[in-house]
Amino acid sequence: MTMPFRPRWYFFIALVLITFIGPLSIHLFIPAMPTVKDEFDVSTGMAQLTLSLAMLSMAFFTVAYGGLSDRYGRKRVLLGGLALFTCGAASCMAAANLPMLLAGRILQGAGAGCGVVLARAIARDVYGQERVAQVIAYLTAAYVLGPMFAPPIGGQLTTLFGWRALFVLASSVGLLVIFAVALAVPETRAHNATAPRSVFSGYKSLLRRRRFVGFMLQPGLMSAAFYTQATAASFLAAEHLGADAASIGLWFFAFPIGFMAGSFSSGRIGAKRSIEFMTTLGGMIGVANGALLVAWLYFGGVSMAALYIPGFFVSLAQGLSMPYAQAGAMAVDTELAGSASGAVVFSQFFWPAALQQLTGLLADGTWVPMASVHFAAVTGALLAAWMAAPAKR
Repeated sequence: MTMPFRPRWYFFIALVLITFIGPLSIHLFIPAMPTVKDEFDVSTGMAQLTLSLAMLSMAFFTVAYGGLSDRYGRKRVLLGGLALFTCGAASCMAAANLPMLLAGRILQGAGAGCGVVLARAIARDVYGQERVAQVIAYLTAAYVLGPMFAPPIGGQLTTLFGWRALFVLASSVGLLVIFAVALAVPETRAHNATAPRSVFSGYKSLLRRRRFVGFMLQPGLMSAAFYTQATAASFLAAEHLGADAASIGLWFFAFPIGFMAGSFSSGRIGAKRSIEFMTTLGGMIGVANGALLVAWLYFGGVSMAALYIPGFFVSLAQGLSMPYAQAGAMAVDTELAGSASGAVVFSQFFWPAALQQLTGLLADGTWVPMASVHFAAVTGALLAAWMAAPAKR
């Protein structure tokens, strides 16, 4: 039920700040990983745990935040998550060894899991089902600015002040967001004593519904296609073409530019179209892009253009459909909107992680594993959209 609250511009800014917590936790730290490896004198694999453990922690805690917010209210759960994020960042800043840093990263990731889930659930409460997909589209467009700009900022801070400066910034931003939420965000869902006591009860109910499962899988598989291509393309560009990090970074902008274009287009045209139309459209563009990627690499060979230009279109497809899949999932049972949001975000973390790992296991030095996994993911996303559509009838 939509709360009797008229959102002002500062309310939307607060939602944007909440969504930035995730990129701040993940992408800001990427340039500092080699420095951490050298300082603690550990292997590359151990250093990578500082990223992977944070992502896994974030993924699993998204599930908990959705269910908790349905029962105890959005704002109090959100403030609790932000406090975890801030404390985790402060712990990382003071870490004297790698185990302490890993513990802080797990805590930081656990707190960051509240960001996207609860920002979307609060948007659903305030703007209602009619406008929520448009609002999520704009939030998503703002969210993608984090992965675009966080790595350069993190690299500069690490070079100038050392990697601990990243967590000074993260702690400061965490405090700022707590302050913004306390002042600008109302409680949009009161304590619900009739909600299931188990955090996972809502998920059991939702997962029995074919329509919800379709809307949950569609954005997860689209995200998997996006990340599979983005990460594998970097290795292929370096190994086959000898591209350096600067060149790869410039070409990589095709992904976020496509995503932003899709998100803005989704916000503008989506109000005139059904949720099913938008999710199916995204899936169809994704499949067409998968075919383009295979054909370009097969007939033209490996090139920067072949690796990255199709990335614009898969990102466009993701930006077009993801807000509507999220809105459709939350509309299945409005009493479980928080749980639905948590499940969709979990899907967006789980499937990329799983399919990236599969691509790595299949890697043979050619483009075939990447293109194969990518095409399977976009095909699955289209099938998931079709799965959701007829269940409404």
